[in-house]
Amino acid sequence: MIILVLLAAFTAISEAQNDCALGACYPPNKDLLLGRSDQLQASSTCGLTGSEVYCTPYQQRRMKCCPCDSRNPNGQLAHTIQDILTTSGPDRWWQSSKGVNPVTIQLDLNNLFQLDNLVLSFKGPRPKAMVIERTLDNGRTWQPALYLAENCEQAFPGIQTTSPLSLDQTYCTRLQPHINPYQDETIEFSPLRQYTFAPVSNSQKIEDKSGFTGLRLTLTELGDVPRLPGRSLSKFFSLKEMRVMGTCMCHGHADQCLPEEYVNPNSNTIQVNPTCDCKHNTAGVNCERCADFYNDLPWRPAEEGNTHTCRRCDCNNHAQRCYFDPGVYEASGRRSGGVCEGCQHHTTGPKCERCAPGYQPNPRSRMDRPDACIRCICSAEGTVNGAQCEDSTGSCQCKANVEGPRCDRCKRGFYGLSSSDPLGCKQCSCSPVGSLSVLCDPVTGMCPCRPHFHGLTCDECSEGYWRPPQSKRCEPCGCDPTWSISDTCDPKTGRCECRAGFGGRTCTECADNTYGSPLSGCRPCQCDVDGTLPGVCDRKTGACMCRPGVTGTRCDSCKREHCDSFPACELCPNCFFTLDSQRKNLSLALEKLASRGPSLPGGTGDLGNLGPRIRALEASLNLIRDSVSQPSSTASQLDDALSQLDKLEDEINRVNDNLPSPVRDPGLKSELDKIQALLDSLSLIYDAKAGGGGTDPSSTEALDAVKKAYDESTEAEKKVDSTEDTVKQSSDIREEAEDLQGQVQPNNTRDLNKLKQNMATQPDLTPVAKQVCGSVRSEPCTPLQCAGEALCPAEGHQACKDGIKCVGALPLSQKADADVMDVKDRLSNLSAKITEATQMLQETQKETDQVKKLAKDLADDSKKARDELDEDLKKTRDVVKELKDFLSDPSSNLTKVQEVSDFILKAKPPISRPELKEKLEELKKLAANLPSTVNVLEEAKPQLEAAKKLLQEAEEARDKALEAKDDVTELLEDLDSKKSSFPDLEGKLQDSMDLIQNLNKDLTQAEGQLTPAEKALDDTGALMPPMKETVDRLKELLQDAEQKAPDALEDAGEAVEKAAAAEPDLKDLEDKVGQLKDKADTGGTGETDPVGDKLEKLQEKAVDLANTTQNMTDSLQGKADSLRRLQEEILQKSTKLEGLDAKLQDILKTLRSKTEKLHSCQN
Repeated sequence: MIILVLLAAFTAISEAQNDCALGACYPPNKDLLLGRSDQLQASSTCGLTGSEVYCTPYQQRRMKCCPCDSRNPNGQLAHTIQDILTTSGPDRWWQSSKGVNPVTIQLDLNNLFQLDNLVLSFKGPRPKAMVIERTLDNGRTWQPALYLAENCEQAFPGIQTTSPLSLDQTYCTRLQPHINPYQDETIEFSPLRQYTFAPVSNSQKIEDKSGFTGLRLTLTELGDVPRLPGRSLSKFFSLKEMRVMGTCMCHGHADQCLPEEYVNPNSNTIQVNPTCDCKHNTAGVNCERCADFYNDLPWRPAEEGNTHTCRRCDCNNHAQRCYFDPGVYEASGRRSGGVCEGCQHHTTGPKCERCAPGYQPNPRSRMDRPDACIRCICSAEGTVNGAQCEDSTGSCQCKANVEGPRCDRCKRGFYGLSSSDPLGCKQCSCSPVGSLSVLCDPVTGMCPCRPHFHGLTCDECSEGYWRPPQSKRCEPCGCDPTWSISDTCDPKTGRCECRAGFGGRTCTECADNTYGSPLSGCRPCQCDVDGTLPGVCDRKTGACMCRPGVTGTRCDSCKREHCDSFPACELCPNCFFTLDSQRKNLSLALEKLASRGPSLPGGTGDLGNLGPRIRALEASLNLIRDSVSQPSSTASQLDDALSQLDKLEDEINRVNDNLPSPVRDPGLKSELDKIQALLDSLSLIYDAKAGGGGTDPSSTEALDAVKKAYDESTEAEKKVDSTEDTVKQSSDIREEAEDLQGQVQPNNTRDLNKLKQNMATQPDLTPVAKQVCGSVRSEPCTPLQCAGEALCPAEGHQACKDGIKCVGALPLSQKADADVMDVKDRLSNLSAKITEATQMLQETQKETDQVKKLAKDLADDSKKARDELDEDLKKTRDVVKELKDFLSDPSSNLTKVQEVSDFILKAKPPISRPELKEKLEELKKLAANLPSTVNVLEEAKPQLEAAKKLLQEAEEARDKALEAKDDVTELLEDLDSKKSSFPDLEGKLQDSMDLIQNLNKDLTQAEGQLTPAEKALDDTGALMPPMKETVDRLKELLQDAEQKAPDALEDAGEAVEKAAAAEPDLKDLEDKVGQLKDKADTGGTGETDPVGDKLEKLQEKAVDLANTTQNMTDSLQGKADSLRRLQEEILQKSTKLEGLDAKLQDILKTLRSKTEKLHSCQN
């Protein structure tokens, strides 16, 4: 019951498959193997390398051994894989080598097809296990479709053995064992029947499981064979027939496959071509996409009851192209996904449903008409919505800086209306100094300028004027009319362009590096140019203007805090500034100490002179004390003063020893002057007392003065005491500085000595000189010792010669300069040759296109002539067959036979047989000698590619040679490599030009040989119409004869019947005549009897009748002979026509092969 249901279902499916209007439809199934035997291959075949013997059972307990020799595929002993085709014959099969396991049989279709059924007829012994696989990517990956085995669990472990319930499952089916392992067996595989119980539609099964671009049958295990005594039986795989029933894969959108164009000799044997005759608005080889302009819905395979027809895009009659957009489709609720391209008639949008920017809907039309949109008056540059108008009012929405009814002008203070500006216009940027107002031209943005100003924003001075810094107006340049070149100056600096020997802003001063007055004479600056600023010296005084870091009257030495490396005068390292900072701190401390110390009277105030003065003062006081008698109180005061002076002297000595440099104190000097004055007064008193011998009353005043001096000295001592801490601090700092110096100075001294020693031996300048100037010196050369030959070669020495390695930056640069000039010249020549080769290549490409077109035209003409000739030959063969049938038919009307024969004998062909034969031979020769444009173009293709490649290499080499300029060494190496490659490039370029010339010759020759072929083809075509007319006339005679043949046959039948009916009467008449003659003989008397007369008359009539009959018989016999001769002649001519037909077939075959090549060339 289940089988009946399945058969009914398959019947209903097959009927529904032929109606594409109801749903999915499929083309009829045929054998895909036919015509594709060259695409079938096996991994093992017996007898390919030599004869092999195979032993199989024979009768009971016996065997027979037969050879297999497939070295000749057409031999009787061959068993190649091509023998499994249904067209191979009854006693042909494929057989593998003995014991080879596994073996694969693979069919490569190179296109997508739909598999319906695979039929395998095994000759035996049948394999124990096998697997059928399919591929969808031309053999890159394979998927198993079905496993088959006698024991599935053992052969394919893990593979299910029950029928699959879903399309993603595969299973293994059990092979039934046989008592006779050599019994022939047929195995069928159908994807649809395999997934019978899968709950999906048949269209889904076909879509998922029937498509394939190749099949592979893997025979994984040899079948068992019985054991016989003696020699063992052979184990091998053998397949008698294989049928791959299927059709082109059309995804349910076609009911037939289109015939393939005639492009190869085997195409007439191919039953199924890959291209579908697509329905449902689909396109492509496999109907795998929607046709152009039918992309409103996504493409889908057809299903039962649903064609999934591709829907036409709705572009409102404003576009010719569209594409499917998934985003638009989803946004529309899966109703429409077509997006129109190239909307016309001023429309835009996914469906051209709205007016383009600058246009508005036409109220007097519809959106699907050409006049749906009219131009909008709004400016596209000045509106916020791209010149769109308001649908109701028609007003324009202006940008922020735009105004006007049409939004076509900038507001006041703005300029430059632009669609790219979101605000529409830019604000005027007039200079507040040079412009008359803040408003500018609304189109150009030009501001109104004050006198002597110009520019877009009036921020520049006019020619002949300049603007001093911080000035709000342009002043005349004031260039001296005599000493300046022109009356214009730099608009920023105001400097004029001066004549030689003059300088200054207005050219009224001396030139640079000179000073004085142009009238009295300019003198050169006495400055070191390397250490001065661009002006060198002051043009009036001649004082040198030193650069930063440079000092000296001539600017020829480095300033403090700069290294002594004139003219570089680099800044000292950080360690110097650290020590210098410490030194400055010590100096400041000492200065502060010196400012606090007392000053003694006398001269310069130098503390170094205080000691002698104090000792002289002490001596004078002692003398006064010893010579003058004083009161006890006065004496003690003097003693105290002397004691204080001693202390003061000691303190001064101590300070003098500790102070690093002399210090001056105006207060100390004043006090010393007072003490000196007091001493002088005491000396006068002493002299007076010494001369008078007593004490003068005025001595009291002197003592008071001494006491006062003592007090002042005491005050000075206090001041000195107050500086004790400062002096001690200064002493400590000085000791620290000396300790620091003691720590640092030895290292510095050691480093300095080491540096001097190193400079005596290094650095060795010889290697550097070799790298810089290519020195040939071998002895070392140091900054302190460099005796011998010069470090660098003399100027003009040629260090780099051909064949010698060039060393040194200077020689390399010189060589690079020479090589660059050489490369430049050669590149110029190479560029010219490249241009010439490019032009030749372009001309060759044009000629190639012409040959392609000529070949295509010839191929089309040949195909047309071949089709017409085939049709005419077919008609001719039909006429000849009809003629043979007519002549061999005994019932043919003799009169018509005579008429047909006379026509054939009288008919003259449009060309004699020798001429026709000569024409055919000429056409055949032309076809044989016709150049293979495929070969010509195939040979030309690599030559063209090589020429293009060589041109590209030459251009790249030229570009690299022109671009390389950074590193001298790399430049030279690159130039050397390019120079060495120049001959190769030039040779390759010349070779490519020769190839192009040869190619042009070949193309011209091919074109010249194609022309006679076209002429011969035209001549052959011209012969066909007359021959066709003759054949048509003969066909008409035959048709007329056939129409009258029944009448003639009927007349002949009647004549035969009448003759048969008259025969008894004639015999009876002859008997009566005999009786009468006997009577006449017996009763004759010599008299004339009336009865005798009658008999004589009857006899004469009978004789006449016999003669007439004989004459008619002879005449018929002659006509029959004539007809036989005519028939023989017609048969001979037919034979000749068949010979000509065979020759024409050969010529057509040759032309067909040429047409294939021309067609492939065209593709």
